[in-house]
Amino acid sequence: MSMKVTRGQFLKTMASSAALLSLGACTCPKKECEKGSCGKSDETPMFAKKLPVGVQLYSVRTDLEKDFYGTLKAIHEMGYHGVEFYNEYYGNTMVQVKQICTELHLTPFSSHVPFQSMIDNIGQVIQDYTTLGVQYLVFPYMDEASRPGIDLEKFKATVAKLGEIGAQVNQAGFQLLYHNHDFEFVDTGNGKLGYDLMFESNPRENLQNEIDVCWVSYSGQCPVEYLKKYAGNCPVVHLKDYKLEGTLKTAPYALIGISTDNSMKDDSGSFEYRPLGMGQLDMPNVIKAAIEGGSQWLCVEQDEPCEGLSRLEGVSKSTDYLRSLDLL
Repeated sequence: MSMKVTRGQFLKTMASSAALLSLGACTCPKKECEKGSCGKSDETPMFAKKLPVGVQLYSVRTDLEKDFYGTLKAIHEMGYHGVEFYNEYYGNTMVQVKQICTELHLTPFSSHVPFQSMIDNIGQVIQDYTTLGVQYLVFPYMDEASRPGIDLEKFKATVAKLGEIGAQVNQAGFQLLYHNHDFEFVDTGNGKLGYDLMFESNPRENLQNEIDVCWVSYSGQCPVEYLKKYAGNCPVVHLKDYKLEGTLKTAPYALIGISTDNSMKDDSGSFEYRPLGMGQLDMPNVIKAAIEGGSQWLCVEQDEPCEGLSRLEGVSKSTDYLRSLDLL
């Protein structure tokens, strides 16, 4: 069947194509991306489809502690579709949390779970998250002694244990994901980065990716290229924007409940978490790569507030940007 295309429809189609093609020249913040696929564009891109968007609730942790229900209600009213927990429920049982999410029409799609909890009592972890109804369990952070740049053999042992936990998690109906920082992207020998070694060492069904695009970029790698590299195996993507000036001598993040050092500025540079669209990452290209790579959820995270905004205001500010891309 033939279809007559009007001039207006033709021009609109051409404009949409141009917007996608304009996502071109690379401006990776720490090193040039050889494939030139993550440059910022002034054009609003057209996405093949929309993905549900959630919030990593660590972003609003102090608000949750003060008013658990009210904070989740505010997240819902901002227009978010779901939430990713971080294994802290402030006195609420899993049954109560599930009831709250159901009432507020928020999907509890994932939770970060301390690795030691999964090692010590995987049965209880599975029982708890079966009650809550999440789809993904996430290993959120690797202790310093196990990192690839510290002790390669201990790192390999941790990676093997991850696979064992992942097999149990998978058998119970969940998918285990690994959430990166920057320290995994170090050379373990012969040009092999620790991050890639982790996933080469485990079957896909036992371990998949939760790529945090901020930390991939901060490490000097290109988040768009990593989303392409792990297309089909990155069901959740952490959307986190930032602004870096100079270099920092210490990492701008801290281990929850253990370290209080969260230095964001020193004599050689400064780092600031930003709402989406207010930092230096090219989020349209990141989102495009996530969609094309088969991701199931986009997850907004802002570890610390900025620009005089409260934690909730920062998360709300990201919705303005997502709406400008017609994603919310």
